[in-house]
Amino acid sequence: MFRALARMPGSVALAILLHLLLLMAIVLSLHFDAINPADQAGKPTPEPATIQAQSVPQSAIDQQMQRIQQADAARAAALKQQQHEAEQAAAARRAEQARLAQLEAAREAKQKAAAEQEQQLKALQAQQKQALAEQKQALEKMKQEAAAADAQKQAAAAAAAKEKAEATAAQKAAAQAKAEAEQAAKQAAAEKVKAAAEHAAKEAAAKEAADKAAKAKAAQEAADKAAKAKAAQEAAAKARENALKQQLNNELRQQQMQGVLDAYANAIKQKVLSQWYKPPGWKPEWQCNVAISQAKDGTVLNVKVLQCDGDLLFQRSVKQAIESASPLPLPSDPSLFQPNINFQFKASQ
Repeated sequence: MFRALARMPGSVALAILLHLLLLMAIVLSLHFDAINPADQAGKPTPEPATIQAQSVPQSAIDQQMQRIQQADAARAAALKQQQHEAEQAAAARRAEQARLAQLEAAREAKQKAAAEQEQQLKALQAQQKQALAEQKQALEKMKQEAAAADAQKQAAAAAAAKEKAEATAAQKAAAQAKAEAEQAAKQAAAEKVKAAAEHAAKEAAAKEAADKAAKAKAAQEAADKAAKAKAAQEAAAKARENALKQQLNNELRQQQMQGVLDAYANAIKQKVLSQWYKPPGWKPEWQCNVAISQAKDGTVLNVKVLQCDGDLLFQRSVKQAIESASPLPLPSDPSLFQPNINFQFKASQ
């Protein structure tokens, strides 16, 4: 008992004070004899009153001490409970601060990922632009080669014309030589020789005319053949040029469409991820294949989970993230919009 009193000096002081107040109350409650004013007037001096004191039992003091101890214990328990509640509140505040810090870090990571995606898109556009320039250079080179082939054809036609002119000049020279020979034969021979020469001249003329006709025909055939070859080459070159243009246009269109589709899919992914709150126990390797029905303005009409890893809580979190991301982003090319799409959600993105 003395040890308990030593541990609580405030309680001891309070008990002593209460005892003093109790003694004062006892003193004030002493019984005095009633004094009649008329009788006192007949008496010269009043008699002293008799004071009766009442003692306080030890049991009352023990009970009072017990009540004080119980009050002290109650106050200590209340203080301990308040400290415990304060510690719990502080722990809750620390947990909330940690959660907010984690959310802030996740938001910064998503912003960084979006910036990287934008840089990748710009790099892809630059690559497409460079590929288009290279294709244009290839087309210009083909045009130059076709022009060179045309020049070669014209040179071949010029050579054929030159050859024909040379043949004509040779024929004229031969005719002039024959005429000179005939003139010499006329002067040196008799009529018989003249007749023979004339006969020979006729045969030579006929042969010359036949040779000339044959050469003219061959030259015409060569010219026709060269013209046909030139036309065929021009048609082939034109067909190759048109085919190359069509191929380049198709490839460019496919690249542009693929770039737009990639950007469209990435925009949807980023918006859904920004609305996704990680459920307890999720794993980075979990994935979900989801069918999404949307209106023309991107408003989500229906979300159906086709195949999904993880537990039911993870599947609900993915579905809620897609619904919260409504309306979804639209493609830059309206012709590529589809009302029903399959979306592959990856928890590790």
